[in-house]
Amino acid sequence: MSGATGPVPAGTASAVETEGRLAAALRALLSLVLRPVLRPLRRELGEAQRQLAEERERRASLVDAATRLERRLDELQRHADTRIDQADAELADLRGAYLITRGEVERDREHSVAVEAEAGAALGRLQSELEAVRDRRLPTAEGDLAALQRALAVLQGEVESVRDRRLSRLDDDLGRLHLAVTAVQALAVELRDQRLPALAGRLDAVAERLHEETAAAASLTERLAAGEGLRVVADIGIEARVPDAMRKASLRFAEAFRGAREEILGRAGEVVPLLASAAPVLDLGCGRGELLEALAASGVEARGVDSDPAMVEACRRRGLAVSEGEAIEALRAAGPGSLGAVAAIHVVEHLPSAAWMELVAAAALALRPGGTLLVESPNPESLRVGAGLFWIDPTHRSPVHPEALAFVARAVGLEVVEVRRLRPFPAEQALANPALPAPVLELAQRLDAWLSGPRDYLLVARKPTVSS
Repeated sequence: MSGATGPVPAGTASAVETEGRLAAALRALLSLVLRPVLRPLRRELGEAQRQLAEERERRASLVDAATRLERRLDELQRHADTRIDQADAELADLRGAYLITRGEVERDREHSVAVEAEAGAALGRLQSELEAVRDRRLPTAEGDLAALQRALAVLQGEVESVRDRRLSRLDDDLGRLHLAVTAVQALAVELRDQRLPALAGRLDAVAERLHEETAAAASLTERLAAGEGLRVVADIGIEARVPDAMRKASLRFAEAFRGAREEILGRAGEVVPLLASAAPVLDLGCGRGELLEALAASGVEARGVDSDPAMVEACRRRGLAVSEGEAIEALRAAGPGSLGAVAAIHVVEHLPSAAWMELVAAAALALRPGGTLLVESPNPESLRVGAGLFWIDPTHRSPVHPEALAFVARAVGLEVVEVRRLRPFPAEQALANPALPAPVLELAQRLDAWLSGPRDYLLVARKPTVSS
């Protein structure tokens, strides 16, 4: 047998060529069948991706939905690739099986139709999901976005309100606080550099005068303990006579510096209850007669004495019982134990120390047991009074301290019932202000008590009913 290969029979070569052409035809056929299906699908997938990308840029709130859609598209892409690979494998199988049966070609064709139908169904489902996103989720996302915009508008309005109103008020409050702090600093500097040194000097002068008065009172006490009389007689020429022009203008002076008559009449009404059962009452230095009028209106028997002829004449024109004379002489003329009460309203500050002490002693002698002595005078405990207002009246001699007056009253045998502080200064004149810082407010309150204490005081004394 020969080992050489002979020429291929003509029938066999023709079958091989036919098989190749048939395989090529099948590939072409499958390509023609699948490309019309896959190209629109890929175009639609690309368009869907583009639309999803645009929707993602416009609606940040749809990121999750777009992500799920992209995953779905990837799955479809992988599914399509898988189907193509399967088709290629099936074409390879067809090439081997074509020699066995042509029926396999028909089955493969039916399979391709089924694949096309499945792809169409998948596309339909994808389209349904896209429509669901468009019809349901997109309006919800738009509603959420609108709500966020409204909330942002409200928040912006509140921020503008804070900026335009509250910050403006805060700036105003800070400005007022700065002005208050500046004022307090200026006041503190003024108090430290001007007022306190001046007040210290005045206080030293008042203290020195008080020391002198206390020394005189101590001397009188020693004389009383030694059994000497307490009567002190002032020198006749101790005080120059008041000029005639001043005497003629005394009513106008009282009106200008001691208060209007209606005001003094109101003050007198406050004293009447202390004298309601003390008739007869002698009003020393009765002036314009306000206390006498108040007592007469209450049915209390009273008479007055004053050394100023103009005052006496003014009282008599009002039908008041008033005589011209000196207070001490009037007490002596009344006789021991003859009076129920003696009133000396703003009298003692017009007398030398010895004279007002003698007046207190004479009043104690003229009162009956249980009788009342009322003495009202400017309050030197208030520096505004003792160092300033007191000296407006040129007839004032020297302030009489309430403790000194009380001491003399006890020395002559009277019981001091009380010492009232009267007529405080108006609150608006006080240095203390609740808006001040606590340390400054405390200092201001102390200064107010020191500088602006009550303007007057009233000493109420009574003669014992049983002599000791």
